[in-house]
Amino acid sequence: DLTALEADLLGILIAHARKVVSRDQIRGHATSGPRDADDRSVDNRVARLGRKIEADPARPRVLRTIRGEGYMLLPGND
Repeated sequence: DLTALEADLLGILIAHARKVVSRDQIRGHATSGPRDADDRSVDNRVARLGRKIEADPARPRVLRTIRGEGYMLLPGND
């Protein structure tokens, strides 16, 4: 089960599948939550989502972190 915020995040990532989505882009699309540039809530939300959708969260294949850029959803990469 996904929380409303996780479902919102997944929808953003699906809409931009196979493209890097930055934290700022995620914050801009988010329906709620803080918008502080130093806020780590996006990272925490991505980590929680990854634990729920990855077959092996220790070796992510579907939801990737692109260091210094953002996150990328790779559907069908499981």
